[in-house]
Amino acid sequence: MPIFEIEVTDKDGAKDYIVCEIFFRGNSIIAQRDGVSTKERKSKFIANTKRVVDPSFSLDENLQELLSDIESDIEFGDLFSINYN
Repeated sequence: MPIFEIEVTDKDGAKDYIVCEIFFRGNSIIAQRDGVSTKERKSKFIANTKRVVDPSFSLDENLQELLSDIESDIEFGDLFSINYN
């Protein structure tokens, strides 16, 4: 299964990584990932970010949009901030 990692900093200042496993389901591309908010961490469900594939764009462009969605989830979560290095 394809994966990628996003480098983040936790609230204590320690470097960490959000691991995302990428797969397709129907016409959607899904990234199952570590929880990025207290609510997601407490949930019994696996955290994920989902995007409907736009067939007018390439796979790379759809993956870039998914990455942007994941980064937004991290920024709006309360556990991490992204390291843009």
